[in-house]
Amino acid sequence: MLHRKGPKTWLFVLLATLSLVAAACGGDDGGDGGAGQTTAEEEVVKGGSITYASEQQVGGFNTNTSKDNKAALQWIVINVYPQAFRSLPDFTVVPDENLLESAEQTKEEPQTIVYKIKREAVWSDGTPITARDFEYRWKNSNGTNKDIDIDSTTGYEDIESVTGSGSDNKTVTVVFRKPFVDWKALFTNLYPAHIMETTPGGWNEGLANPPTWSGGPFKIQSYTKDQSLTLVPNERWWGPKPNLDSILVRFGIASTNVPQALQNREIDLAYPQPQIDLVEQVKGIPGIKSEINYGLQYEHIDFNFKNEHLAVKEVRQAIAWGLDRDDIVNRTVKQFDDRGRRLDNRIWLTGQPEYEAHGKDYAKKDVAKAKAALEKAGYTAGPDGIYTKGGKKLSLRISTTGGNALREQTEQLIQAQLKDVGIDITIANVPGSAVFDEIDAGNFDIALFAWVGTPFPVSSAKSIFAPGGGQNYGKYENARLTDLFDQAIATADHDESVRISQEIDEIIWDDLATIPLFAKPTFLPYRDTYGNIKDNATTEGPLWNGVQIGRKSAA
Repeated sequence: MLHRKGPKTWLFVLLATLSLVAAACGGDDGGDGGAGQTTAEEEVVKGGSITYASEQQVGGFNTNTSKDNKAALQWIVINVYPQAFRSLPDFTVVPDENLLESAEQTKEEPQTIVYKIKREAVWSDGTPITARDFEYRWKNSNGTNKDIDIDSTTGYEDIESVTGSGSDNKTVTVVFRKPFVDWKALFTNLYPAHIMETTPGGWNEGLANPPTWSGGPFKIQSYTKDQSLTLVPNERWWGPKPNLDSILVRFGIASTNVPQALQNREIDLAYPQPQIDLVEQVKGIPGIKSEINYGLQYEHIDFNFKNEHLAVKEVRQAIAWGLDRDDIVNRTVKQFDDRGRRLDNRIWLTGQPEYEAHGKDYAKKDVAKAKAALEKAGYTAGPDGIYTKGGKKLSLRISTTGGNALREQTEQLIQAQLKDVGIDITIANVPGSAVFDEIDAGNFDIALFAWVGTPFPVSSAKSIFAPGGGQNYGKYENARLTDLFDQAIATADHDESVRISQEIDEIIWDDLATIPLFAKPTFLPYRDTYGNIKDNATTEGPLWNGVQIGRKSAA
Protein backbone atom coordinates (compact mmCIF):
# COMPACT_ATOMS: atom_id res chain seq x y z
CA MET A 1 0.00 0.00 0.00
CA LEU A 2 1.38 3.42 -0.86
CA HIS A 3 0.92 6.45 1.32
CA ARG A 4 -0.24 9.54 -0.40
CA LYS A 5 2.40 11.33 0.99
CA GLY A 6 -0.50 12.02 0.95
CA PRO A 7 -1.87 7.41 -0.67
CA LYS A 8 0.67 4.77 1.69
CA THR A 9 1.54 1.52 -0.61
CA TRP A 10 -1.59 0.84 0.32
CA LEU A 11 0.58 -0.57 -2.48
CA PHE A 12 -1.70 2.11 -0.11
CA VAL A 13 -4.70 -1.75 -1.02
CA LEU A 14 -4.26 -5.61 -2.19
CA LEU A 15 -7.65 -9.14 -2.98
CA ALA A 16 -7.92 -11.69 -5.62
CA THR A 17 -11.43 -10.55 -6.43
CA LEU A 18 -11.85 -6.82 -6.64
CA SER A 19 -14.87 -4.88 -5.57
CA LEU A 20 -15.48 -1.49 -7.03
CA VAL A 21 -15.71 1.77 -5.16
CA ALA A 22 -18.12 4.49 -6.29
CA ALA A 23 -18.12 5.12 -10.01
CA ALA A 24 -16.26 8.03 -11.51
CA CYS A 25 -17.99 11.37 -11.67
CA GLY A 26 -16.78 12.49 -15.01
CA GLY A 27 -15.25 10.04 -17.59
CA ASP A 28 -15.81 6.36 -17.93
CA ASP A 29 -12.55 4.39 -17.84
CA GLY A 30 -12.53 1.77 -20.53
CA GLY A 31 -9.60 -0.14 -21.90
CA ASP A 32 -7.55 -3.25 -21.55
CA GLY A 33 -4.09 -4.27 -20.46
CA GLY A 34 -0.52 -3.45 -21.21
CA ALA A 35 2.13 -1.14 -19.87
CA GLY A 36 0.59 2.30 -19.97
CA GLN A 37 -2.00 1.09 -22.46
CA THR A 38 -5.73 1.58 -22.83
CA THR A 39 -7.95 1.31 -25.84
CA ALA A 40 -7.47 4.61 -27.63
CA GLU A 41 -10.65 6.65 -27.64
CA GLU A 42 -9.30 9.96 -28.93
CA GLU A 43 -7.15 10.64 -31.93
CA VAL A 44 -3.91 12.40 -31.08
CA VAL A 45 -0.82 13.46 -33.01
CA LYS A 46 2.81 12.57 -32.42
CA GLY A 47 5.15 14.99 -30.69
CA GLY A 48 4.96 17.75 -28.16
CA SER A 49 5.11 17.79 -24.39
CA ILE A 50 2.78 17.91 -21.41
CA THR A 51 3.50 19.47 -18.01
CA TYR A 52 2.20 17.60 -14.97
CA ALA A 53 1.99 19.24 -11.55
CA SER A 54 2.97 17.01 -8.63
CA GLU A 55 1.66 18.39 -5.37
CA GLN A 56 4.44 16.61 -3.49
CA GLN A 57 8.16 16.28 -4.00
CA VAL A 58 9.94 12.96 -4.06
CA GLY A 59 13.02 11.91 -2.12
CA GLY A 60 14.78 8.82 -3.34
CA PHE A 61 13.56 6.65 -6.21
CA ASN A 62 13.22 3.18 -4.69
CA THR A 63 9.47 2.88 -4.32
CA ASN A 64 9.95 -0.53 -2.70
CA THR A 65 11.51 0.97 0.44
CA SER A 66 9.63 2.41 3.39
CA LYS A 67 11.36 5.78 3.03
CA ASP A 68 10.55 6.26 -0.67
CA ASN A 69 7.16 4.58 -0.68
CA LYS A 70 5.21 7.56 -2.00
CA ALA A 71 2.24 7.58 -4.34
CA ALA A 72 3.60 10.78 -5.92
CA LEU A 73 6.72 8.85 -6.96
CA GLN A 74 4.85 5.74 -8.05
CA TRP A 75 2.66 7.79 -10.38
CA ILE A 76 5.84 8.88 -12.20
CA VAL A 77 7.90 5.68 -12.29
CA ILE A 78 4.94 3.60 -13.45
CA ASN A 79 6.31 4.55 -16.88
CA VAL A 80 9.88 3.55 -16.00
CA TYR A 81 9.84 0.40 -13.83
CA PRO A 82 8.36 -2.80 -15.29
CA GLN A 83 5.39 -4.41 -13.53
CA ALA A 84 4.30 -8.03 -13.87
CA PHE A 85 0.64 -7.05 -13.49
CA ARG A 86 -1.14 -3.74 -13.97
CA SER A 87 -4.17 -2.26 -12.19
CA LEU A 88 -6.67 -0.73 -14.61
CA PRO A 89 -9.03 2.18 -13.89
CA ASP A 90 -11.92 -0.22 -13.32
CA PHE A 91 -9.72 -1.94 -10.68
CA THR A 92 -9.29 -5.15 -12.65
CA VAL A 93 -5.79 -6.63 -12.68
CA VAL A 94 -4.17 -7.83 -15.90
CA PRO A 95 -0.72 -9.09 -16.90
CA ASP A 96 1.47 -6.44 -18.49
CA GLU A 97 1.17 -7.62 -22.07
CA ASN A 98 4.35 -5.80 -23.07
CA LEU A 99 6.49 -7.52 -20.43
CA LEU A 100 4.95 -10.99 -20.23
CA GLU A 101 3.93 -13.65 -22.69
CA SER A 102 2.03 -15.33 -19.87
CA ALA A 103 1.73 -15.70 -16.11
CA GLU A 104 -0.16 -18.61 -14.61
CA GLN A 105 -0.41 -20.86 -11.61
CA THR A 106 0.70 -24.30 -12.76
CA LYS A 107 0.51 -26.19 -9.47
CA GLU A 108 -1.42 -25.93 -6.20
CA GLU A 109 0.86 -27.89 -3.85
CA PRO A 110 3.28 -26.34 -3.56
CA GLN A 111 1.79 -23.27 -5.15
CA THR A 112 3.81 -22.63 -8.29
CA ILE A 113 3.61 -19.66 -10.65
CA VAL A 114 5.33 -19.56 -14.01
CA TYR A 115 6.03 -16.25 -15.74
CA LYS A 116 7.24 -16.14 -19.33
CA ILE A 117 8.98 -12.88 -20.19
CA LYS A 118 8.78 -11.59 -23.74
CA ARG A 119 11.93 -12.24 -25.73
CA GLU A 120 12.13 -8.62 -26.87
CA ALA A 121 11.84 -7.19 -23.33
CA VAL A 122 15.11 -5.40 -22.53
CA TRP A 123 16.50 -2.76 -20.20
CA SER A 124 17.46 0.54 -21.77
CA ASP A 125 21.12 -0.56 -21.98
CA GLY A 126 20.07 -3.47 -24.19
CA THR A 127 20.42 -6.17 -21.51
CA PRO A 128 17.47 -8.59 -21.58
CA ILE A 129 14.95 -8.53 -18.75
CA THR A 130 15.19 -12.02 -17.26
CA ALA A 131 14.46 -14.21 -14.27
CA ARG A 132 17.52 -12.67 -12.62
CA ASP A 133 15.58 -9.42 -12.18
CA PHE A 134 12.61 -11.23 -10.60
CA GLU A 135 15.01 -13.03 -8.26
CA TYR A 136 16.65 -9.73 -7.29
CA ARG A 137 13.26 -8.27 -6.34
CA TRP A 138 12.42 -11.32 -4.23
CA LYS A 139 15.75 -11.52 -2.41
CA ASN A 140 15.52 -7.88 -1.38
CA SER A 141 11.84 -8.09 -0.43
CA ASN A 142 11.51 -11.31 1.56
CA GLY A 143 12.72 -9.92 4.88
CA THR A 144 15.57 -12.38 5.42
CA ASN A 145 18.16 -9.58 5.41
CA LYS A 146 17.26 -7.28 8.30
CA ASP A 147 19.56 -4.55 6.94
CA ILE A 148 17.35 -4.14 3.86
CA ASP A 149 14.78 -1.33 3.90
CA ILE A 150 11.61 -2.79 2.42
CA ASP A 151 8.13 -1.31 2.47
CA SER A 152 6.41 -4.70 2.59
CA THR A 153 7.54 -8.31 2.73
CA THR A 154 3.98 -9.60 2.26
CA GLY A 155 3.91 -12.42 -0.28
CA TYR A 156 7.65 -12.35 -0.89
CA GLU A 157 8.28 -13.83 2.56
CA ASP A 158 6.12 -16.81 1.55
CA ILE A 159 8.22 -17.66 -1.52
CA GLU A 160 10.56 -20.66 -1.30
CA SER A 161 12.42 -20.09 -4.56
CA VAL A 162 12.62 -18.00 -7.72
CA THR A 163 14.47 -19.72 -10.55
CA GLY A 164 15.07 -19.04 -14.20
CA SER A 165 15.14 -21.51 -17.06
CA GLY A 166 15.42 -21.66 -20.80
CA SER A 167 18.41 -20.74 -22.92
CA ASP A 168 17.60 -17.06 -22.48
CA ASN A 169 16.53 -17.24 -18.79
CA LYS A 170 13.17 -15.78 -19.78
CA THR A 171 11.06 -18.34 -17.90
CA VAL A 172 10.57 -17.57 -14.20
CA THR A 173 9.32 -20.28 -11.83
CA VAL A 174 8.18 -19.09 -8.42
CA VAL A 175 7.49 -21.74 -5.77
CA PHE A 176 5.72 -20.74 -2.54
CA ARG A 177 6.39 -22.40 0.81
CA LYS A 178 2.82 -21.54 1.80
CA PRO A 179 -0.13 -20.37 -0.33
CA PHE A 180 -0.45 -16.72 -1.25
CA VAL A 181 -3.68 -16.03 -3.10
CA ASP A 182 -2.71 -12.49 -4.13
CA TRP A 183 0.33 -13.56 -6.13
CA LYS A 184 -0.67 -11.14 -8.90
CA ALA A 185 0.23 -8.31 -6.53
CA LEU A 186 3.91 -9.33 -6.60
CA PHE A 187 6.85 -8.31 -8.80
CA THR A 188 5.90 -4.70 -9.22
CA ASN A 189 8.66 -2.12 -9.72
CA LEU A 190 11.34 -4.45 -11.07
CA TYR A 191 14.94 -3.26 -11.21
CA PRO A 192 17.85 -4.48 -13.38
CA ALA A 193 19.85 -6.86 -11.20
CA HIS A 194 22.97 -6.51 -13.34
CA ILE A 195 23.06 -2.78 -12.59
CA MET A 196 21.73 -2.66 -9.03
CA GLU A 197 24.08 -5.37 -7.75
CA THR A 198 27.09 -3.23 -8.68
CA THR A 199 25.62 0.19 -7.82
CA PRO A 200 27.16 1.83 -4.73
CA GLY A 201 24.62 1.73 -1.93
CA GLY A 202 22.80 -1.20 -3.49
CA TRP A 203 19.12 -1.64 -2.78
CA ASN A 204 18.91 0.81 0.12
CA GLU A 205 20.77 3.79 -1.36
CA GLY A 206 21.47 2.93 -5.00
CA LEU A 207 18.34 4.80 -6.09
CA ALA A 208 18.88 7.90 -3.97
CA ASN A 209 19.05 9.66 -7.34
CA PRO A 210 16.94 8.91 -10.43
CA PRO A 211 17.88 5.77 -12.34
CA THR A 212 19.81 6.20 -15.57
CA TRP A 213 18.12 3.05 -16.83
CA SER A 214 14.55 2.11 -17.71
CA GLY A 215 12.47 -0.94 -18.46
CA GLY A 216 9.38 1.01 -19.46
CA PRO A 217 8.20 3.26 -22.29
CA PHE A 218 9.85 6.36 -20.75
CA LYS A 219 13.16 7.09 -19.06
CA ILE A 220 14.18 9.93 -16.77
CA GLN A 221 16.21 12.43 -18.76
CA SER A 222 16.80 15.06 -16.08
CA TYR A 223 15.94 15.86 -12.48
CA THR A 224 16.29 18.94 -10.32
CA LYS A 225 15.52 18.08 -6.71
CA ASP A 226 12.24 19.54 -5.43
CA GLN A 227 11.72 21.39 -8.74
CA SER A 228 11.25 19.24 -11.82
CA LEU A 229 11.79 15.96 -13.60
CA THR A 230 11.63 15.21 -17.32
CA LEU A 231 10.54 11.91 -18.84
CA VAL A 232 11.40 11.16 -22.47
CA PRO A 233 10.74 8.06 -24.56
CA ASN A 234 13.01 5.08 -23.92
CA GLU A 235 14.54 4.40 -27.33
CA ARG A 236 15.00 0.72 -26.45
CA TRP A 237 11.31 0.30 -25.58
CA TRP A 238 9.90 -2.57 -27.60
CA GLY A 239 6.20 -1.84 -27.12
CA PRO A 240 3.94 0.81 -28.67
CA LYS A 241 5.83 4.10 -28.89
CA PRO A 242 4.74 7.10 -26.78
CA ASN A 243 2.92 9.90 -28.55
CA LEU A 244 4.61 12.64 -26.56
CA ASP A 245 8.22 13.73 -26.88
CA SER A 246 8.39 14.45 -23.18
CA ILE A 247 6.51 14.69 -19.90
CA LEU A 248 7.67 17.51 -17.64
CA VAL A 249 6.87 16.99 -13.96
CA ARG A 250 6.88 20.11 -11.78
CA PHE A 251 7.12 19.40 -8.06
CA GLY A 252 5.66 21.18 -5.08
CA ILE A 253 2.78 23.01 -6.72
CA ALA A 254 0.35 23.34 -3.84
CA SER A 255 -3.29 22.63 -4.57
CA THR A 256 -4.15 26.27 -3.92
CA ASN A 257 -1.83 27.29 -6.78
CA VAL A 258 -3.15 24.79 -9.33
CA PRO A 259 -5.92 27.02 -10.77
CA GLN A 260 -3.54 29.89 -11.47
CA ALA A 261 -0.92 27.54 -12.91
CA LEU A 262 -3.55 26.09 -15.27
CA GLN A 263 -4.84 29.56 -16.15
CA ASN A 264 -1.31 30.77 -16.95
CA ARG A 265 -0.53 27.64 -18.98
CA GLU A 266 2.33 26.77 -16.64
CA ILE A 267 0.88 23.25 -16.32
CA ASP A 268 -1.47 21.08 -18.38
CA LEU A 269 -2.35 18.31 -15.96
CA ALA A 270 -2.60 18.05 -12.17
CA TYR A 271 -3.70 15.57 -9.52
CA PRO A 272 -4.25 17.72 -6.44
CA GLN A 273 -6.16 16.58 -3.42
CA PRO A 274 -9.55 18.22 -3.94
CA GLN A 275 -11.08 20.99 -1.89
CA ILE A 276 -14.10 23.16 -2.54
CA ASP A 277 -12.35 26.38 -3.62
CA LEU A 278 -10.00 24.47 -5.91
CA VAL A 279 -12.79 22.50 -7.59
CA GLU A 280 -14.92 25.58 -8.16
CA GLN A 281 -12.05 27.68 -9.49
CA VAL A 282 -10.93 24.99 -11.92
CA LYS A 283 -14.45 24.60 -13.26
CA GLY A 284 -14.38 28.26 -14.24
CA ILE A 285 -11.19 28.07 -16.33
CA PRO A 286 -11.84 27.94 -20.10
CA GLY A 287 -10.29 24.97 -21.87
CA ILE A 288 -9.90 22.88 -18.71
CA LYS A 289 -11.75 19.62 -18.12
CA SER A 290 -11.94 17.98 -14.71
CA GLU A 291 -13.39 14.99 -12.91
CA ILE A 292 -13.83 13.75 -9.35
CA ASN A 293 -13.43 10.03 -8.82
CA TYR A 294 -13.44 7.61 -5.92
CA GLY A 295 -10.82 4.93 -5.99
CA LEU A 296 -8.77 2.95 -3.50
CA GLN A 297 -7.73 5.75 -1.16
CA TYR A 298 -8.73 6.69 2.35
CA GLU A 299 -7.81 9.48 4.74
CA HIS A 300 -6.97 8.58 8.34
CA ILE A 301 -4.92 9.44 11.39
CA ASP A 302 -2.03 7.31 12.64
CA PHE A 303 -1.01 7.14 16.30
CA ASN A 304 2.60 6.79 17.40
CA PHE A 305 2.57 4.08 20.07
CA LYS A 306 6.00 5.22 21.25
CA ASN A 307 4.41 8.39 22.60
CA GLU A 308 3.83 8.02 26.36
CA HIS A 309 0.29 9.39 26.12
CA LEU A 310 -0.77 7.58 22.96
CA ALA A 311 0.55 4.27 24.27
CA VAL A 312 -2.36 4.41 26.73
CA LYS A 313 -5.50 2.96 25.18
CA GLU A 314 -7.79 5.25 27.17
CA VAL A 315 -6.10 8.27 25.58
CA ARG A 316 -6.73 6.88 22.11
CA GLN A 317 -10.32 6.19 23.15
CA ALA A 318 -10.70 9.76 24.38
CA ILE A 319 -9.49 10.99 21.00
CA ALA A 320 -11.93 8.71 19.17
CA TRP A 321 -14.85 9.82 21.37
CA GLY A 322 -13.71 13.43 21.11
CA LEU A 323 -13.86 13.47 17.32
CA ASP A 324 -17.00 14.25 15.35
CA ARG A 325 -16.02 12.50 12.14
CA ASP A 326 -19.36 13.23 10.46
CA ASP A 327 -18.74 16.92 11.04
CA ILE A 328 -15.23 16.59 9.58
CA VAL A 329 -16.66 14.95 6.46
CA ASN A 330 -19.46 17.53 6.13
CA ARG A 331 -17.03 20.43 6.42
CA THR A 332 -14.38 19.01 4.09
CA VAL A 333 -15.00 16.51 1.26
CA LYS A 334 -18.80 16.78 1.32
CA GLN A 335 -18.46 20.45 0.43
CA PHE A 336 -17.57 19.49 -3.14
CA ASP A 337 -18.93 15.94 -3.48
CA ASP A 338 -22.07 14.73 -1.73
CA ARG A 339 -20.91 11.11 -1.82
CA GLY A 340 -18.49 11.81 1.04
CA ARG A 341 -19.28 9.97 4.26
CA ARG A 342 -17.61 8.68 7.41
CA LEU A 343 -15.43 5.59 6.98
CA ASP A 344 -15.62 2.83 9.61
CA ASN A 345 -13.40 0.17 8.05
CA ARG A 346 -9.69 0.11 7.18
CA ILE A 347 -9.73 -2.81 4.74
CA TRP A 348 -12.87 -2.12 2.71
CA LEU A 349 -14.10 1.31 1.68
CA THR A 350 -17.58 2.78 1.62
CA GLY A 351 -19.16 1.77 -1.67
CA GLN A 352 -17.56 -1.69 -1.80
CA PRO A 353 -19.93 -4.66 -1.32
CA GLU A 354 -17.60 -6.06 1.36
CA TYR A 355 -17.79 -2.88 3.44
CA GLU A 356 -18.96 -3.28 7.05
CA ALA A 357 -19.00 -0.45 9.59
CA HIS A 358 -17.01 -1.53 12.66
CA GLY A 359 -16.47 1.82 14.32
CA LYS A 360 -19.98 2.20 15.68
CA ASP A 361 -18.77 2.60 19.28
CA TYR A 362 -16.98 5.75 18.13
CA ALA A 363 -19.45 6.92 15.51
CA LYS A 364 -20.62 9.92 17.53
CA LYS A 365 -18.79 12.48 19.61
CA ASP A 366 -19.20 11.80 23.33
CA VAL A 367 -17.40 14.27 25.59
CA ALA A 368 -18.49 12.52 28.78
CA LYS A 369 -17.08 9.16 27.66
CA ALA A 370 -13.87 10.81 26.50
CA LYS A 371 -13.27 12.51 29.84
CA ALA A 372 -14.21 9.38 31.77
CA ALA A 373 -11.64 7.39 29.78
CA LEU A 374 -8.91 9.90 30.61
CA GLU A 375 -9.80 9.92 34.29
CA LYS A 376 -9.81 6.12 34.34
CA ALA A 377 -6.21 6.27 33.09
CA GLY A 378 -5.22 8.64 35.91
CA TYR A 379 -5.45 11.97 34.12
CA THR A 380 -6.89 15.01 35.88
CA ALA A 381 -8.25 18.20 34.36
CA GLY A 382 -6.11 21.30 34.87
CA PRO A 383 -7.42 24.85 35.46
CA ASP A 384 -7.30 25.47 31.70
CA GLY A 385 -9.38 22.36 31.05
CA ILE A 386 -6.45 20.37 29.61
CA TYR A 387 -5.80 17.04 31.29
CA THR A 388 -2.48 16.22 32.92
CA LYS A 389 -0.81 13.16 34.39
CA GLY A 390 2.37 13.05 36.42
CA GLY A 391 2.80 16.76 35.91
CA LYS A 392 2.74 16.38 32.12
CA LYS A 393 0.08 18.01 29.97
CA LEU A 394 -1.87 15.88 27.55
CA SER A 395 -0.44 17.82 24.62
CA LEU A 396 0.05 16.13 21.25
CA ARG A 397 1.31 17.22 17.85
CA ILE A 398 -0.59 16.54 14.65
CA SER A 399 1.34 16.57 11.39
CA THR A 400 0.42 16.45 7.72
CA THR A 401 1.50 17.72 4.32
CA GLY A 402 1.84 21.46 4.84
CA GLY A 403 0.17 23.58 2.18
CA ASN A 404 -2.68 21.13 1.64
CA ALA A 405 -5.70 23.28 2.51
CA LEU A 406 -8.12 20.37 2.99
CA ARG A 407 -5.82 18.61 5.42
CA GLU A 408 -5.01 21.81 7.25
CA GLN A 409 -8.72 22.42 7.67
CA THR A 410 -9.13 18.85 8.96
CA GLU A 411 -6.37 19.45 11.49
CA GLN A 412 -8.05 22.62 12.71
CA LEU A 413 -11.33 20.73 13.18
CA ILE A 414 -9.56 17.96 15.08
CA GLN A 415 -7.76 20.55 17.21
CA ALA A 416 -11.02 22.31 18.15
CA GLN A 417 -12.95 19.09 18.74
CA LEU A 418 -10.33 17.58 21.04
CA LYS A 419 -10.00 20.77 23.06
CA ASP A 420 -13.59 20.12 24.16
CA VAL A 421 -12.46 16.92 25.90
CA GLY A 422 -9.29 18.37 27.43
CA ILE A 423 -6.67 17.31 24.90
CA ASP A 424 -4.28 19.97 23.61
CA ILE A 425 -3.40 19.58 19.94
CA THR A 426 -0.53 21.49 18.34
CA ILE A 427 -0.39 21.64 14.55
CA ALA A 428 3.16 20.81 13.48
CA ASN A 429 3.24 20.53 9.71
CA VAL A 430 6.19 20.23 7.38
CA PRO A 431 5.91 21.75 3.89
CA GLY A 432 4.89 19.32 1.18
CA SER A 433 5.88 15.68 1.34
CA ALA A 434 8.81 16.25 3.70
CA VAL A 435 6.47 15.27 6.54
CA PHE A 436 6.77 11.66 5.42
CA ASP A 437 10.46 11.64 6.21
CA GLU A 438 9.46 12.56 9.77
CA ILE A 439 6.75 9.88 9.84
CA ASP A 440 9.14 7.24 8.50
CA ALA A 441 11.64 8.20 11.21
CA GLY A 442 8.93 7.95 13.91
CA ASN A 443 9.12 11.68 14.66
CA PHE A 444 5.40 12.30 15.04
CA ASP A 445 2.58 11.97 17.55
CA ILE A 446 -0.50 11.94 15.30
CA ALA A 447 -0.11 11.85 11.51
CA LEU A 448 -2.83 12.73 9.02
CA PHE A 449 -2.41 11.20 5.57
CA ALA A 450 -3.99 8.81 3.09
CA TRP A 451 -3.31 5.26 2.05
CA VAL A 452 -3.50 4.68 -1.70
CA GLY A 453 -4.28 1.16 -2.77
CA THR A 454 -4.17 -1.53 -5.37
CA PRO A 455 -6.91 -4.10 -5.98
CA PHE A 456 -5.66 -6.42 -3.20
CA PRO A 457 -6.90 -4.84 0.06
CA VAL A 458 -6.18 -7.62 2.54
CA SER A 459 -2.61 -8.60 1.73
CA SER A 460 -1.40 -5.02 1.35
CA ALA A 461 -2.82 -4.04 4.73
CA LYS A 462 -0.62 -6.59 6.48
CA SER A 463 2.45 -4.39 6.23
CA ILE A 464 0.54 -1.51 7.84
CA PHE A 465 -0.92 -3.31 10.85
CA ALA A 466 1.05 -6.50 11.51
CA PRO A 467 3.91 -6.27 14.04
CA GLY A 468 7.15 -5.33 12.29
CA GLY A 469 5.39 -4.32 9.07
CA GLY A 470 7.41 -1.95 6.89
CA GLN A 471 4.54 0.54 6.80
CA ASN A 472 3.61 0.20 10.46
CA TYR A 473 4.95 3.66 11.28
CA GLY A 474 3.19 3.90 14.64
CA LYS A 475 4.78 0.63 15.88
CA TYR A 476 1.38 -0.84 16.76
CA GLU A 477 1.52 -4.48 17.85
CA ASN A 478 -1.10 -7.17 18.25
CA ALA A 479 0.33 -10.67 17.79
CA ARG A 480 -3.02 -12.11 16.66
CA LEU A 481 -2.98 -10.02 13.51
CA THR A 482 -0.03 -11.79 11.87
CA ASP A 483 -1.81 -15.14 12.03
CA LEU A 484 -5.11 -13.68 10.85
CA PHE A 485 -3.53 -11.89 7.92
CA ASP A 486 -1.68 -15.07 6.96
CA GLN A 487 -4.94 -17.02 7.06
CA ALA A 488 -6.78 -14.42 4.99
CA ILE A 489 -4.17 -14.25 2.23
CA ALA A 490 -3.64 -18.01 2.08
CA THR A 491 -7.23 -18.92 1.23
CA ALA A 492 -8.66 -18.84 -2.26
CA ASP A 493 -12.15 -18.64 -0.76
CA HIS A 494 -13.08 -14.98 -1.18
CA ASP A 495 -15.90 -15.10 1.37
CA GLU A 496 -13.61 -16.64 3.98
CA SER A 497 -10.88 -14.09 3.28
CA VAL A 498 -13.41 -11.28 3.67
CA ARG A 499 -14.70 -12.79 6.92
CA ILE A 500 -11.20 -12.87 8.38
CA SER A 501 -10.49 -9.35 7.13
CA GLN A 502 -13.55 -8.09 9.01
CA GLU A 503 -12.25 -9.74 12.18
CA ILE A 504 -8.91 -8.01 11.61
CA ASP A 505 -10.56 -4.62 11.31
CA GLU A 506 -12.63 -5.21 14.45
CA ILE A 507 -9.44 -5.97 16.39
CA ILE A 508 -7.83 -2.78 15.12
CA TRP A 509 -10.92 -0.85 16.18
CA ASP A 510 -10.73 -2.45 19.61
CA ASP A 511 -7.07 -1.41 19.90
CA LEU A 512 -7.64 1.93 18.12
CA ALA A 513 -4.36 1.67 16.23
CA THR A 514 -5.60 4.25 13.72
CA ILE A 515 -8.81 6.14 13.06
CA PRO A 516 -10.16 6.15 9.48
CA LEU A 517 -11.90 9.34 8.42
CA PHE A 518 -13.32 8.99 4.90
CA ALA A 519 -12.78 7.42 1.49
CA LYS A 520 -10.69 9.99 -0.32
CA PRO A 521 -11.75 11.32 -3.72
CA THR A 522 -9.31 12.14 -6.49
CA PHE A 523 -9.47 15.28 -8.63
CA LEU A 524 -8.09 15.35 -12.16
CA PRO A 525 -8.04 18.68 -14.03
CA TYR A 526 -6.39 18.80 -17.46
CA ARG A 527 -6.17 20.90 -20.59
CA ASP A 528 -8.69 19.85 -23.24
CA THR A 529 -6.10 20.03 -26.02
CA TYR A 530 -4.76 16.68 -24.79
CA GLY A 531 -6.38 13.35 -25.42
CA ASN A 532 -6.53 9.96 -23.68
CA ILE A 533 -6.10 11.37 -20.19
CA LYS A 534 -7.86 8.98 -17.83
CA ASP A 535 -7.79 8.76 -14.07
CA ASN A 536 -6.59 5.55 -12.50
CA ALA A 537 -7.41 6.00 -8.81
CA THR A 538 -5.05 3.29 -7.60
CA THR A 539 -1.29 3.32 -7.14
CA GLU A 540 -0.99 3.80 -10.92
CA GLY A 541 -2.32 7.37 -10.93
CA PRO A 542 -2.88 9.94 -13.69
CA LEU A 543 0.10 9.03 -15.91
CA TRP A 544 -0.61 5.30 -15.94
CA ASN A 545 -1.27 5.31 -19.70
CA GLY A 546 1.51 7.75 -20.54
CA VAL A 547 2.14 6.00 -23.87
CA GLN A 548 -1.25 7.01 -25.21
CA ILE A 549 -1.51 10.55 -23.87
CA GLY A 550 -1.00 13.03 -26.66
CA ARG A 551 -1.94 16.34 -28.20
CA LYS A 552 -5.16 16.54 -30.15
CA SER A 553 -4.88 17.61 -33.75
CA ALA A 554 -6.03 21.14 -34.55
CA ALA A 555 -9.60 21.38 -35.81
